[in-house]
Amino acid sequence: MASRPEEYLHCPVCHEIFQEPVLLSCSHSFCRACLSTWWTQNRIKYLLNLCEHFLREKTERPSAGSASVCSLHSEELRLFCLDHLQLVCVVCLHSETHRNHSFSPIDEAARDYKQILRELLKPLQEKMELFTDIKGNFDQAAKDVEVQAQDRERQIKDAILMLQNLLQKEERERMEALSKEKLLKTKMLKTESETLSKDTADLSDTIRATEETLRAEDVSFLQTYKTAAQTVQSFPLNNLQPMSEALIDLQFRHHH
Repeated sequence: MASRPEEYLHCPVCHEIFQEPVLLSCSHSFCRACLSTWWTQNRIKYLLNLCEHFLREKTERPSAGSASVCSLHSEELRLFCLDHLQLVCVVCLHSETHRNHSFSPIDEAARDYKQILRELLKPLQEKMELFTDIKGNFDQAAKDVEVQAQDRERQIKDAILMLQNLLQKEERERMEALSKEKLLKTKMLKTESETLSKDTADLSDTIRATEETLRAEDVSFLQTYKTAAQTVQSFPLNNLQPMSEALIDLQFRHHH
């Protein structure tokens, strides 16, 4: 950056660098000695013309409240103070506030400090890219988790459905086996019951007839004894079997 550009430091009278600059009400600056010399030599007309010309230029410039005019001296902001990092006018240049400071033209300062700010901005831009990439990874991971969850949910439902189908199939097979065994056992028990009913009736008839023989008179009893005894002795007793446990116990069992 350049320091103290010569073009902004010259007195319009002597054309030399300002020596003790004085700011007039017209906002023009002169060396104190130049102002005194011209005043004493009756060069007032030149100064008036110079001030009028400057005032005309000033009316064409932005007002004091704008960004291009010094708020302290109403001078155009022409330089940039490199020490305070602020825009200054020619009067500010010679003020005590900016004594021994370095200055640069606005266009050069803007170019240089834009480059500095760009360099300062680079780490933030790189971090923004990193944040964007990381956030993208998290967002993608969330989508992947959602897809995985949907796949697992479908797998679980398929597995449960398969187990349900197997259980239903096993239930049908076991119920059919149980039903067949029940029918078989019921038929066998019914057959046995019918056989026992017939044998019971025959036995009951034999007992009743024998008891009647026993109640007969002696002559009648003795006349029928031989037949009655043969009937009782010939009645089959050894074919009577107790009911088998197999008939009342269903063989089908639930296997764990």
